[in-house]
Amino acid sequence: MQNRRTLSAPVTSVYNSVMQNFTELAYTKSPQHKDSTEVRIKRDVSDVQKMQTKITTFSSYTADQL
Repeated sequence: MQNRRTLSAPVTSVYNSVMQNFTELAYTKSPQHKDSTEVRIKRDVSDVQKMQTKITTFSSYTADQL
């Protein structure tokens, strides 16, 4: 049986949207919590590059084996 919270998520989302429209209010987050800030994007790029380096450096398979 699926989790009731999972099944109710679409209904809750629609209810939230309708209530925001009805009250003419909108739920917003402060800018400090956004994942799309310039610093966060640079950090993500740096992390991806580090992961790629680790994966290619410590791979148990080489191009010759494929």
